[in-house]
Amino acid sequence: MSLRTRLTVIVAVIVAVAVVGGAYAAQVSAKQALRDETDKFLHDRAAGLVQQPSGDFGGTFGGAPNDHDDHGRRLFDYDAVQQTIDRNGTVTNTLPGQPSLPIDAQDRAIAARPSSSQYRDVTVKGVEYRMITASLQSGGAVQIARQVSEVDDVLAVLRNRLVVIALAGIALAALAAWLVMRRATRPIERLTETVEHIAATQDLTTPIPVRGHDEVGRLAASFNTMLIALDTSREQQQRLVVDASHELRTPLTAVRTNIDFLGHAPNLDAEARAQLIAETRLELDELTNLVSEMVELATDVRSEEPIEPVALGDVASDVAARFRRRTGKEIRVDVDDAGTVDGRQAMLDRAVSNLIDNALKFSPDGEAVDVTVRGGTVEVADRGPGVAPEDKTRVFDRFYRATAVRTLPGSGLGLSIVAQIAALHGGSVTLDARDGGGTVARLELPAATA
Repeated sequence: MSLRTRLTVIVAVIVAVAVVGGAYAAQVSAKQALRDETDKFLHDRAAGLVQQPSGDFGGTFGGAPNDHDDHGRRLFDYDAVQQTIDRNGTVTNTLPGQPSLPIDAQDRAIAARPSSSQYRDVTVKGVEYRMITASLQSGGAVQIARQVSEVDDVLAVLRNRLVVIALAGIALAALAAWLVMRRATRPIERLTETVEHIAATQDLTTPIPVRGHDEVGRLAASFNTMLIALDTSREQQQRLVVDASHELRTPLTAVRTNIDFLGHAPNLDAEARAQLIAETRLELDELTNLVSEMVELATDVRSEEPIEPVALGDVASDVAARFRRRTGKEIRVDVDDAGTVDGRQAMLDRAVSNLIDNALKFSPDGEAVDVTVRGGTVEVADRGPGVAPEDKTRVFDRFYRATAVRTLPGSGLGLSIVAQIAALHGGSVTLDARDGGGTVARLELPAATA
């Protein structure tokens, strides 16, 4: 069942319950009103008789002397059945031609001593009556009953009309609900059709039309944002695969060549063999580092590590100590004004590690690398060849390597990883020329919130 049909059925059921409830309330209210009107008639008629002597109906009860024709036939019907009973409950007077009304214990009690009147429904010869029993001042009681068939007829007509009105109201409500739901769900249907088209064609460039600023419009806008993100991710993935295949081909070719040479040169002297093996190991190390950096590039930005306050001074000091032990080179660290940022500890450690590793790689032997932390900014300065102006905008691209350093080890992914980590933390990374020669890599991150 479609959403439109379900909503239409729900609205129709709600309207049906409301209409049926209203019709039932109207029926009950009308029945009570007619009952009250009958009781008022009986009360008024009884009030005019309670003052009469017991058994004396007079003109009030029996009608005028000429209410019969010459043949003794009554000229009109009485509007109520009336009779009186004595203190013992025995009928003492009735109107001519009328049936006797039933007498119960409560009626006898009212006739025996003055008390409040009693109303009740009775059946006489298969006819429904509403009856009152009221005490007479002279003793005994008067009973007056009126047929309720007219009331039943009115209620039957009212009930039939209410049924017709209810059915018409439900039908109109269902039709209106269908039309309204059709209009309301049309944007959702268009959205569904577009999404199904994208799923079938894998065309992430197809935009979803956005109309209005309601919930459906916001959903369409969110879908467009998601499609842009998916398309960008797919392009990056494809570019990464292409670049990676290109970069992996060189070390793999070199390793294969060296292995083939070793296999076809059994008489190679020990020195040449050692040199060939060393070159092969170097290429394997490059290949290992390249694969490792590619994995980090693909996974670091999606790290599930929680965000927490990170002391940049501690990160810089730990990374510098680790590289001193690994390389034996001098790394000077100034963290006197270090600050705290909100971030992922492991990712920030990786970013600072890449900057220091880059600086050590390009620094001449005997030259120290300076690391300075000021607030949320980490600066790593070296005395290397520097970065040409035309390369400054491209050094953060994946696998890009400046012409001057292409002969040095490296994959061209280190600075790209730093740039992505910085962007993930709402910061940035830049390269500037250092006074006296060299480069200053500057990682700027927003300070931690209070």
